[in-house]
Amino acid sequence: MKQVSMHVASLTLDETNPRHAQPTKSLEESIAALLDGGAPKLLRLARSIVERGLNPTELIVVMPEGDLNIVLEGNRRVAALKLLNKPSLAPTEQLQRKFAAIAASGEVPRRVQCVVAETRQQAAPWIKLRHTGENEGVGVVKWSSAEVSRFGGRSTPTEKARLLTDAVTAWFADDAELIADVATVRANRITNLGRMIGDPDVRSRLGISFDGDSVVSDFPKDRMRQVLARLFHDLAGAVSVDKIKTKRQRNSYLQQVEDDLPKLADRLDEPQRFSSTASSTGQDTRKSNESTDSEPAKASRRRRPDFEKRLFQSVSLRNVSLRTSEVLQEAKRLSIDDMPNVAAIMVRIVVDIVVLDAADQLGWKRGQNDLKSRIAAALHQVDPKQDNPALSDAWRFSQKDEGALVLKTLHQFVHSWQSNPLTSEVRKLSLAYGPLLTQLDDLIETKKR
Repeated sequence: MKQVSMHVASLTLDETNPRHAQPTKSLEESIAALLDGGAPKLLRLARSIVERGLNPTELIVVMPEGDLNIVLEGNRRVAALKLLNKPSLAPTEQLQRKFAAIAASGEVPRRVQCVVAETRQQAAPWIKLRHTGENEGVGVVKWSSAEVSRFGGRSTPTEKARLLTDAVTAWFADDAELIADVATVRANRITNLGRMIGDPDVRSRLGISFDGDSVVSDFPKDRMRQVLARLFHDLAGAVSVDKIKTKRQRNSYLQQVEDDLPKLADRLDEPQRFSSTASSTGQDTRKSNESTDSEPAKASRRRRPDFEKRLFQSVSLRNVSLRTSEVLQEAKRLSIDDMPNVAAIMVRIVVDIVVLDAADQLGWKRGQNDLKSRIAAALHQVDPKQDNPALSDAWRFSQKDEGALVLKTLHQFVHSWQSNPLTSEVRKLSLAYGPLLTQLDDLIETKKR
């Protein structure tokens, strides 16, 4: 088989594509079949192609047949390319508008690199290998969760969980029972621990944060032993993922272990650090700015916890509409300190569109006249008894006595150019309304069930 560059217009989709339950009879019908039940994925693929181009490590396989070049491998990619180049191929006006909008946002490839097979039989072994898993090592061997985390760096919740297990093992090496629970969690429940410490509220109450390869502790180790022992014992035993999946469940867990949590009065003036790399070389990592005998001590500056850096950083929405999800993902790239004006505007936009999206999906009709009313209506829907601690700030900011802060940042920063946002206000609102967005997403999921 040889490689050649081909124009997208010269390619046609395979009407006997195994993805189709029944053979198709035209290009339009093939595209409709791929979109049926998989439109969100194809839209995301189209956006990825516009933003990054085609994956150069996976070439499209075609077979010449008369004047046609039939796509044997890569039908979804070619379908996305054709829809970007000609949105009218989509079966509905809504999808046509979405593909047109994506195409207008960047450069759409017109030519693609293809591998030409003389017959289906020639290409079949490679296509089968591509889609049927590891094949005892001959195919692509899927990464384990640990390997995925290592590739993604220290930023993933699972890898942060591994850093914490390293730190706890070093801090409490004399506690055999705790070390045994840590080993169990690391081997079998590491993603559950990652889910817990991926929540900024959990990290804040435990008194830990992460900075690169370091675990940063706001409390002395002896003040943290009790809650960490409880956490690892629970995760190694009875507390399964179903009990800590949602924000509400994690806040409920924090209430259950309230007596074990370190007291705010014990907070250190200067946080202590643990780095598994430095520890393995024998370095003392208890403090981040400890001076040497030959150098005078420098004034230390406490770094903000990692969860405060970006807008809605801990929020993940899976049940809102595709566009709402995409707006949130783009907003989460904003650094609050670097772009306070844009971040302030986006707080209002994200909160508003998520509330509107939820109202539309859930059929709410009342209390939608202005943003303040929409937020209040949403809060009453997700927390009718006003007893969810995760929403306490959102409730407080929606009352008359705190309303000035909400209106100032959520309204004036959009409409009044004489107002300048404070990063502290933006950060406060992002952390306050993030749980509301998560609860609305959970409510949508409940309705879908």
